[in-house]
Amino acid sequence: MTEKLKGLLAGLIFRLIALLTLGQISPILSACVIIERDGKFLLIDRSDGLGYTIPGGIVRYRETLEQCVLREAQEETGYNVAITSIVGIYSSPKRDPRLRAVSIAYKGSIIDGKEHHSKEGQTCWHAPGEVFGHMAFDCELMLKDYLSGQQRLS
Repeated sequence: MTEKLKGLLAGLIFRLIALLTLGQISPILSACVIIERDGKFLLIDRSDGLGYTIPGGIVRYRETLEQCVLREAQEETGYNVAITSIVGIYSSPKRDPRLRAVSIAYKGSIIDGKEHHSKEGQTCWHAPGEVFGHMAFDCELMLKDYLSGQQRLS
C-alpha cells in the first residue's frame, strides 16, 4: 500500500472515530528529531509527495515519546540518534491535513548507523533555504524555531 493511500485511510478512519465519539477523541501523538550537520538538516523527501519532513512519526501505544523518536529515526534514516534537547510542542489543529495530531520536536545527534531510505521517502540533507516553502505539515515552523533558539510550547 502506498504511503499516500495509507495517510488518506488513516485520516478517514480518524475522522470517522471523531464523528462517532462526537469529537471526544484525543489527538494522535507524534514525535520527531531535528539533526543538523554542517548547516544542513537530515530530512525525508516524502514518497507521498507532500514535501520534506523531519524524521519522526506516530507514538505507538506501549512506547514513550523518546522511544518513538529513536525508533522512527532508525527506521526512516538508518541512523541511531541521541536526543539532546527539546525544540517544542506543536499542537495547532491544522498542523497535519490528514488527521488531528500533536507533535513534540526534539534536537538530536547521530551516534552511528548507515544512511538509508525507507518506504516513507528518500533521506537527504538540505540547508533551510533549499526546502523552506516545500515542507509538509508544520516542519518548516519547527526548523525556524530550532534556528532561532525559540522553544515553542503551543
